Amino acid sequence: MPPKRKATDDSATPSRVTRTRQHDDDDDDDELNLRLSPTKLPSTPGPRHGPSRVVMDYIEITTPKTLAHTLRSNTACASPTINGLKLRLPKEPSTPSRQLRLGPASPGKAVQSPSTPSRVRPPLTPRASPSKLQFHPNDVPVTPSKRATRPLSPRKGGGDIIALPTAIKLPGVLPAHLVPCLRLQKRAILGALQSSQSSEVIDDEDHLSTNSTAYTQLHNLLHGTTTRGEGNSCLLLGPRGSGKTSLIEQTIKDLPGEPIVLRLSGHTQHNDRLALREVARQLSQQTGKSFLRDMEEDVNNTEEDPNPFIDPGPTISIPPPSHLPALISVLPTLSRPTVVILDAFDLFAHHARQSLLYCLLDTVQSCKVGQGNNGLAVVGITTRIDTINLLEKRVKSRFSGRMIRTAPPSDLLSWINISRRLLNTPVDGSSEWGTLWTFAVYTFLEDRKVVDTIRDTFALTRDIRMLKQLLTAIVTNLRTTSPFPTASHISAAVSTQRLRQKFSNLQALSYPSICLLVAAMHAHSAGHDVITFEMLYDAFREEFRASSAAPIQIEGGSIGMARCSREVLMRSFEELVGAHMLTSVVAPSPNVAPEFVRYRCLVERGAVKQAVTAMGQTNVKKWLNKAS
Repeated sequence: MPPKRKATDDSATPSRVTRTRQHDDDDDDDELNLRLSPTKLPSTPGPRHGPSRVVMDYIEITTPKTLAHTLRSNTACASPTINGLKLRLPKEPSTPSRQLRLGPASPGKAVQSPSTPSRVRPPLTPRASPSKLQFHPNDVPVTPSKRATRPLSPRKGGGDIIALPTAIKLPGVLPAHLVPCLRLQKRAILGALQSSQSSEVIDDEDHLSTNSTAYTQLHNLLHGTTTRGEGNSCLLLGPRGSGKTSLIEQTIKDLPGEPIVLRLSGHTQHNDRLALREVARQLSQQTGKSFLRDMEEDVNNTEEDPNPFIDPGPTISIPPPSHLPALISVLPTLSRPTVVILDAFDLFAHHARQSLLYCLLDTVQSCKVGQGNNGLAVVGITTRIDTINLLEKRVKSRFSGRMIRTAPPSDLLSWINISRRLLNTPVDGSSEWGTLWTFAVYTFLEDRKVVDTIRDTFALTRDIRMLKQLLTAIVTNLRTTSPFPTASHISAAVSTQRLRQKFSNLQALSYPSICLLVAAMHAHSAGHDVITFEMLYDAFREEFRASSAAPIQIEGGSIGMARCSREVLMRSFEELVGAHMLTSVVAPSPNVAPEFVRYRCLVERGAVKQAVTAMGQTNVKKWLNKAS
């Protein structure tokens, strides 16, 4: 217990007051804890001759901006205040001549910057005083100079950050000593566009994309076939252009050893006999052994005498389907594991009795580990999600049911990252060329016109092959006079890939022809896709009557529909048929009059609207707007 002090009145001597103040300062830490409560404050404080003391009712955490503003406004005062409380600021150390990088503060210590306040200001603990704050020069962030290098925006999902100078002048005409480097760069980029590595994309920084997950699953499946002799089957499912073929080719390339790969396509092998012939041909090429010799001899023995009227020449004998099970059963007994790839798997399901699928899947199911056989894997590639429902019951019971899904890039940033990775394909060239090309690619992909063009293409299709076609057209058009990609290059590439307008001469059509097309738009809006001349003529006549009854008034004059006779409209109708804007839906018949032959209009509403706007006829434009 501290000794009790006698109360002093206002008449106490100054010396005694001073001794009391000094005694209080010695017990600063305990006194501060007691004075945090407003009930412990002295009621009649006397005059103070010692250093001022901080007495806080609460702790206020201010933002750097507010604190800087408060300190700046109180600079002229001898004792700055915050919320009515006097503060004695510690003596600031001299500001260093240059700013340093912000480093981590030591635990348990509050760090205060002399010039730039930190983003997160830690609150003062009750036992800490402003005079005990420590300053570390390494805690101030660096402000880069104007000549410093700026980093290239990193590729999504990680990767190295490439430092680029802020000011590089790209030459308009490539110097002679850099021409070989341009050729090497073009060759490297075109090779990367053809490889399967470019189909791998990363959706975000932490999670791999759908194709990366599919690659892992497929690689594990085929790795068990090639190393342990397993029999596996799966279905690779995904939309067109999602990287299914590239994924399976890359997986086979990464497998240990060199398995036998048999590639069949449902677009080429329309029946089981053609598929059997293709399997035997590929086996002969990869193993050096003929598997159709005995089959060809059996077929030749059963044939009749050849036709004498046919010139003798090389013929290809196709074995009968009865030899299919015998050939498929040989696959597990080969010297190396076998992988069968069935492209367009859903088309194989339309074969008669699905004999090929039954033999393959039955052999896969009977292929067990430890029987001395090599593995067999069957991988089907398809875009139909209901392919399993197309299989027969006996085939479905032998299928494993594994389905591995692929997906195209999910956002525009993935396309830009793929473009940056492909265009920045490394080559063995000079450092000067590498710096120029890297900066040119960075400038190209940062151009707003380029980004808008890529966004428009991405909105139309998610097929990554379309992006490869655009990049291929850009790279092939690079010359020594324009060695670096620009917005004009991608605009020219897009114009070659887009479809041309079907009917570019609509604006040159006559007034009766435009009226017939507008009448066809009205019939289409009413649900009549098939039209006749009589229908169009009746629609024009009704609009002419309505226009004559209530004409459009412009500057005191009336404007109505122009009269056209039946013969004039019929001649214009025949011109539209001759220009293939109207096509017949039935075969011509002499029993049907030309006015009642059914046609379908091939001109779109947008093209008709542009033609009507270019013609400048207010009445026709008003008639067309009624069809919406």
